[in-house]
Amino acid sequence: MVIASPPSLFDVAVVARTLYTGLGPTGWRLHVVGMGRQLPLKLLTEARIPVVVARSNLIFDTIPSAGRGRVYAVDPRGRRIKENMEPPSMLLVDYSGALRSALDAEPVSALGTPMLAYEAAVLIYALYVKPRFRSIIEGKRAYSSDIRSGVYLARKVLEAIRVFDNYVLLEPSVIVHTLKRVLLARGMLLDPAEYIIEIDPIDGATRQRIEMKVYDKRLRERGHARAVFEDNTLTIECCNSVLFRIEVDAEHRRACSAPGLCVSSNNIHGDTLWPTL
Repeated sequence: MVIASPPSLFDVAVVARTLYTGLGPTGWRLHVVGMGRQLPLKLLTEARIPVVVARSNLIFDTIPSAGRGRVYAVDPRGRRIKENMEPPSMLLVDYSGALRSALDAEPVSALGTPMLAYEAAVLIYALYVKPRFRSIIEGKRAYSSDIRSGVYLARKVLEAIRVFDNYVLLEPSVIVHTLKRVLLARGMLLDPAEYIIEIDPIDGATRQRIEMKVYDKRLRERGHARAVFEDNTLTIECCNSVLFRIEVDAEHRRACSAPGLCVSSNNIHGDTLWPTL
C-alpha cells in the first residue's frame, strides 16, 4: 500500500494502525512518499505500532512496483466497491494526485467521505481484512462428538465472548458451567483447576486455557479435561479425547459446532452457510 503527500502524521497513523490491527504484524507494507526518508518517532506513538513492526513494514520515499496488477486509488467520488471484490496489487492514497495519474490508478470508494485516511481504513477492511474471516464460515474444522450438545455449547460460547484491551477472550466461568452441564449427562462431574491466559502484544495472538478435574458419579477422580481457545477455535478435550471443536467468528457473533452447522447471536437471515438455529 502507498500513501503519498499526506498532510499530517495523523493520516499515516490511521492507515498504519488499520493495517496492523487488521492484518497483524506481517503480510503487508506501507510505503510513505513525501515525508522524508526517516521514520518519524512520533508516528509510532500516534499509530500505536510496535517498533519491530514499524521497522519491518513502514518504508519511506520508495514507491513499489505494481507490475501488471491493478492499482486502486482511494477517492470518495470513485466507484463504490462491491462485496467479494478481488483486492488490488496496490491500494493508493494520493493527496496530490500526481502519483495516481502516473500509475493510472482506478478510483474507488467505500463511504464517500472526503477524509481520505478514513476512506482508506474502510477499504483496507473490505478488501483485505474481511476476506480472512470467510475461511471459517462453513466451520470446516469444527467437530462435535454429540451434535445436540455441540450446538448448545456453540450458543454458550457466543455468550462467553469478552473483549479485553482489544483481545477476544472467553469468560472461563461460563465455559466451565456449560461443560459441567454437558458432561453431567455422560456421568462426569467437573471442577475448575486453573485458568491461564497468554497474550502476545506484538502478534496480537492470544491463547486461553482452562484446566479441569474430572470425577465420576461416586466423586472419584477419573482424569482431566481441558478447554483451549486459540486461533478462533475452542477445543474441548476430556480424558485424552477431543469431544468438541467450536470455530468462533467473534466479530459477527457466529460459532460452528460441525461443518455447515453454525449459530448466530445476531439472527442474521439469508445466509445459507449460517443457518439460524
